[in-house]
Amino acid sequence: MALSDGSRDQPAGPRNPNDREAVPSPNLRGCTVVLVRTQGPINLGMIARVCGNMGIDDLRLVAPQCEVNCEDSRKFSTHSRDLLLAAKVYPDLPSAVADCQLVIGTSARFRDTELGSSLAPHEVPALMQRRPAERWAIVFGNEADGLDTPELRCCQTWIHLDNFGPNASYNLANAVAIITYIIASQGVPPVRGENEPGAPREMVDALYDYWLSTLDRIQYFRRADVERFRPLLSRMLSRWHLTVNDVQALRGMFAQMNYFCWGRRFDRHDEGKVPTEQQALARPQAPEQPPEQPPPG
Repeated sequence: MALSDGSRDQPAGPRNPNDREAVPSPNLRGCTVVLVRTQGPINLGMIARVCGNMGIDDLRLVAPQCEVNCEDSRKFSTHSRDLLLAAKVYPDLPSAVADCQLVIGTSARFRDTELGSSLAPHEVPALMQRRPAERWAIVFGNEADGLDTPELRCCQTWIHLDNFGPNASYNLANAVAIITYIIASQGVPPVRGENEPGAPREMVDALYDYWLSTLDRIQYFRRADVERFRPLLSRMLSRWHLTVNDVQALRGMFAQMNYFCWGRRFDRHDEGKVPTEQQALARPQAPEQPPEQPPPG
């Protein structure tokens, strides 16, 4: 028996966030990622994938020390293979950033005595407001040595990524992902999806009455006062964000409990027809089998 709970006219649930079209972060508009002397093709592939995640469409390579178009780089560039294979290759950093109005280097080591104080990634959007640029670059050195001093001097400022454990430097692909994500998310509200709307009050009240009726049928209130219990149950339900699906699921559980015990769900049309004590205590029994007769002879 279907439960009559008035849910057929309820609106559909919220839109699935996975169906939304990605909106580029304004903080990464005009951003170019430059990789200098990269040694690992896996890192190349993973960084291309990160660029795809962040909406960065300009990847440049300076004197790569590994094969760019190989099985490992293609394998780890998931959905960003075209970006990886279209990356321009330059002989040195000055030529790679010649068209950029602002160049930001990165370093795992503090070099403030020679380069001035570093930036934290979350400070980059404010810097871009002070120094707007149609094309700007974030430069990452190779896995072993990072950027050397002449390469860092080619940059107007530099980022240091803090660490909170004994390892002083990050994997190259991880560093690119962390820095670009922090920059992209500053001041940009995250897409978390929409909470499904709560069930109408009349549905929750009907569930509340059905719940109490079921507890009464199983003699829960033999040593408790139902009127004293009502506020407790009411406060508990009020703390929950019950959706239409939640109410339907809970009501279905109590319906099955009633059906299993008494052979009837006691829906709204017969909610007041509480069984007699003898009926309530009697569970449906399988028909008794006649005794087996001995074989003839």
